[in-house]
Amino acid sequence: MNVIIVGCGKLGTRLANTLCRLGHDVAVVARKSNGFSDLSDDFSGITVSGVPLDQDVLQQAGIDACDAFLAVTEDDNQNIVISQIASQIYHVPKVITRIMDPSRETVFEDFGMTTVCPTKLTAGTVLNTVLDEISDQMVTFGVHTADFVVRYDKHWVGKMVCEIPLHDKEMIYAVIDAAGGMTLAVDPERVIGKNERIVFSSLVD
Repeated sequence: MNVIIVGCGKLGTRLANTLCRLGHDVAVVARKSNGFSDLSDDFSGITVSGVPLDQDVLQQAGIDACDAFLAVTEDDNQNIVISQIASQIYHVPKVITRIMDPSRETVFEDFGMTTVCPTKLTAGTVLNTVLDEISDQMVTFGVHTADFVVRYDKHWVGKMVCEIPLHDKEMIYAVIDAAGGMTLAVDPERVIGKNERIVFSSLVD
């Protein structure tokens, strides 16, 4: 796969080194040549220095034959504009944009952009760690975060799934049996057995 990475900070460098080791053809674009100093000694891709918004720079990086384009600079606005150039002018099949500000993700989703928000991912990881004792897990899909919580109540034993009370905007995601096995797409008439727990899910944002 031919991959262009715009931005060679800690994230861009890690992506470039990893993708190269996996055997992909990688081109890294950064404003200044000293931005490539942290690339590993075995980095086998190409580096292009220049303004990423300049189409000549992007063409030097091989955007005409690009399979995936990753805009991961620390500037949200720059990432957005570059991604639109890659998508709308060069029709790159897969364009991924780093967006640091979670409040802006929904807006850019309306443009059909695939975004990754490190701020939300980090917050989710921290919350998962903090809330681990109550089996609460938050997972981000695209621009939305879903909350999964496991609960047990002895009064549910003998009741059907459809009879279990739900909190606001909550749904039953799965049932965990006494042996630890999980059943998805739960039959609403399934009867809850002894020591069985229920996984509830809801959208956080």
